[in-house]
Amino acid sequence: MLSKKYKAAESEAKWQEFWQEKGIYKFDEDSKQPVYSIDTPPPTVNGKIHIGHIFSYSQAEVMARYKRMKGFNVFYPFGFDDNGLPTERLVETTHGIKAHDTTREHFTQLCLGETRELEKQFKKLFISAGFSCDWGHEYSTISPKAQKTSQKSFIDLYKKKKVYFSEAPALWCPECQTAIAQAELETKEIPSLFNYLKFFIDGEGDNYVEIATTRPELLAACQCIFIHPEDEKNRHLLGKKIRVPLFGFTVPVLEDEKVELGKGSGVVMCCTFGDLTDLEWYKQHKLTFKEAILQDGTMSELCGKYAGMPILKARKAMIEDLIEQGHMIRQEEISHNVATHERCGTPMEITIKKQWFIDILSNKEEYLKAGDKINWYPYHMQARYNNWVENLEWDWCISRQRYFGVPFPVWYCKNCGETMVPEIDDLPVNPLNDKPKKACSCGCTDFEPEKDIMDTWATSSVTPLINLDWSEDDKFRKHMTPMSLRPNAHDIIRTWDFYTIVKSLYHTGDIPWNDVMISGHVMASKGEKISKKKGNSSMEPAELIEQFSADAVRLWTSSGSLGNDIVYSEEEFKNANKLINKIWNAAKFVVMQLEGFEKTDDNGNAVTLNPFDINEKVKLMIMDEWIIATFNMMLERFEKYLEKYEIGLAIGELEKFFWSYCDDYIEIIKNRVYKPEIYGEEARKSGLYAAYHTLLGMIKCFAIYIPHVTEEIYQGYFAEHEEPVSIHRALIGPIETETALTAEDIGKGQKAVEIISELRKYKSERNLSLKEELSKVTVVLEKETDFGDALEDIKATCSCKEIILTVGDAFSVTVE
Repeated sequence: MLSKKYKAAESEAKWQEFWQEKGIYKFDEDSKQPVYSIDTPPPTVNGKIHIGHIFSYSQAEVMARYKRMKGFNVFYPFGFDDNGLPTERLVETTHGIKAHDTTREHFTQLCLGETRELEKQFKKLFISAGFSCDWGHEYSTISPKAQKTSQKSFIDLYKKKKVYFSEAPALWCPECQTAIAQAELETKEIPSLFNYLKFFIDGEGDNYVEIATTRPELLAACQCIFIHPEDEKNRHLLGKKIRVPLFGFTVPVLEDEKVELGKGSGVVMCCTFGDLTDLEWYKQHKLTFKEAILQDGTMSELCGKYAGMPILKARKAMIEDLIEQGHMIRQEEISHNVATHERCGTPMEITIKKQWFIDILSNKEEYLKAGDKINWYPYHMQARYNNWVENLEWDWCISRQRYFGVPFPVWYCKNCGETMVPEIDDLPVNPLNDKPKKACSCGCTDFEPEKDIMDTWATSSVTPLINLDWSEDDKFRKHMTPMSLRPNAHDIIRTWDFYTIVKSLYHTGDIPWNDVMISGHVMASKGEKISKKKGNSSMEPAELIEQFSADAVRLWTSSGSLGNDIVYSEEEFKNANKLINKIWNAAKFVVMQLEGFEKTDDNGNAVTLNPFDINEKVKLMIMDEWIIATFNMMLERFEKYLEKYEIGLAIGELEKFFWSYCDDYIEIIKNRVYKPEIYGEEARKSGLYAAYHTLLGMIKCFAIYIPHVTEEIYQGYFAEHEEPVSIHRALIGPIETETALTAEDIGKGQKAVEIISELRKYKSERNLSLKEELSKVTVVLEKETDFGDALEDIKATCSCKEIILTVGDAFSVTVE
């Protein structure tokens, strides 16, 4: 029996506990069912979960439920990305301490304490949202298992010569004081000044060339001056020396085609390093490296009196001196795009440092081919992946000069410098504490440990291998490769998707997953993504769940079109609850009829209606056959959308059918159900049979979106008649009937609904009660139609004494 009112708060907690106790979502290692595996994105443990996370994760969770209810053995692990710079930044902010201002051991302990507490909160939130993951396969990227997998990945790449150690230019964040990868850059539009400076020609008195720069703080690192080879106006400068303002040293004039001919004076300076063009010139012209900016973001001794100043302070001081010494021609306010570190927003620098790199530039074609083998949903998202691969300019720097992360399993021989790595069976190792178990090939047993840690993406990129126990040869689920699905938002195609494809190709020779499901973002307002960094989420997910219910929040997350952003709106949560309440009330009405009840007939006599026997064979009337056939047709469209991961379009089909079920079908069978003494017991049974199976079919479909209220309905009546212990172990599928309706029969049912709709409209426009009897109704049809017993349903529903059917050019309904 269903209660009068659905109480979400009580129901949701109750069923979440029930699912855990019964192991409803547990992956069965011994099952013969086909496996559907999900490489779930481990959320970054660097603050509170916002509604954007729930939006993205819920869409993948709907697919897990759908596949489970289609008979798959769903492998749905869940992890937490708790190592690396994001966590370190959180700890620095929370504890008011910089990583490099304390010991590695102390800072690591702070990180571990913070992540453990946050992971508990994250897990509690995801459970409260009704997530059906298998918590028996939970992991974190700092756990021993993840560290072993990541270190095994490094050693495998090292042996395959796909990773190398080199003193080479690297992208550098002076705020975080670590190297970063190209994928971690974020372009920002920043206001600045173009400073037009006098660079005097050495030996020619007051003669000068005009050079514009936004970064005068790099003058001390100026290497040379460039002009275009076809620049006739400035050709006379070749062979001459140019004196650098403020510092007085001279540099040569060289030619290069990268100089934009005709732009400004046509003369540019090259410093190490102002931008990527400077770096290209450095490599091409074999220039020397002059370091003006240190790794902590202060000026070096090379900069004389400006040494020790932070970058912006030095820039301001130099501009003042340039003006005072007569080197400034003019200044121009501009706004230009600057590459910044996505984690902290600091403009990146380029430095030269010995780092570990993964070779990615030499295999671009393989990555593009791999992208073609993967099914991208929506399809156009593959273009973002292709664009990223085609425009790669750097190998992947995986060294990070930080503390909290997976250590490189590396030592260096103090005698000959040879790199030493451990045996796989000895992993995970911490080279700061552990020692190699054998001597170097030169015989030396004294080693220097690698102090850097690996980029967090170096571990996140092996999540399929973590999930499938690749680090343990005897446990590796090789039969489950590639995994079925990778779900993530579109902003990490260039990082998580790309890096995982790289690692998978190098380690297994195959793609990591068959399908990629790309979600959009939740926008706080038009054009502004909700994020932890911006702090622009008006309400926390836990508060939304408490106020509106988990099912309401889940319904909202399913409303968007795959890959598209949606705007956050609490009004939508209210609308979701209206639908949930309507589903509850519809189910309550049908269940009440199915259970049987006592009523009073027109003569005042008590009549007991027997409970509906689902095992009894029933001859169906036309409108009952019609609703079942209509459900089955809807189900085809519903599943077609879901197979393309279009969960929003799928639920659109389901909702449309549900409202027709409530507004049309339930109204049609009410008279038969209420008055079997008039319409016959067989007519009542026919209606209840169709109502039972159609309602059950619908709540199964709704269950993947709103698991709590559908479980409450299922357990309230259907569980005693159906085999599965939970609706989430039931199978979604068409309703079987003894006879299949023809298209003509389905058309009859639909036309009957149209007639009823017209008569309701007639009464509504005249403020007549729907029970007001109509003496005579004439219906004009485009062709002759035999409605059979559906005609009696039309009469009963609309209180019509007589309906005359005629044939004409256009459909019409007339009340006489």
